Amino acid sequence: MTKKRLDALTRLGKLQARMHDLGRWRLSAIEQEQASLVDNLRAVFEALESGDLAYGAQAKLSGRRIRALQRRLDSLARESTHVREKARAHGVSARLAEQAAETAARRYRDDKERKELADLIERSIARRNASPT
Repeated sequence: MTKKRLDALTRLGKLQARMHDLGRWRLSAIEQEQASLVDNLRAVFEALESGDLAYGAQAKLSGRRIRALQRRLDSLARESTHVREKARAHGVSARLAEQAAETAARRYRDDKERKELADLIERSIARRNASPT
């Protein structure tokens, strides 16, 4: 395992973690927008129930507003599902990349220790052969 591969896996893990965080942030923004639209929809229905906008041109405009709000809510629901799936996938990828980086780091340390031990043994053997006993 090379140091270069270890660094690449570490960078990949960090990137995937950032993508996961970005997805979670986007999901939160979508949920806030959905809540705002639901409040707007509720306000339109309350205005219709009060009778102020129940008849005539105002009722027609209110109906259009309701349909527009509902279309946007439906769109956000679909987007929310998509963003949630992507965030979950990035979270899984981040965990896998982190585990791969940890495994690579462990292998790199093990290889380094083996090489150091082999060098130490070779030097010890060379000293014995060089010493006149």
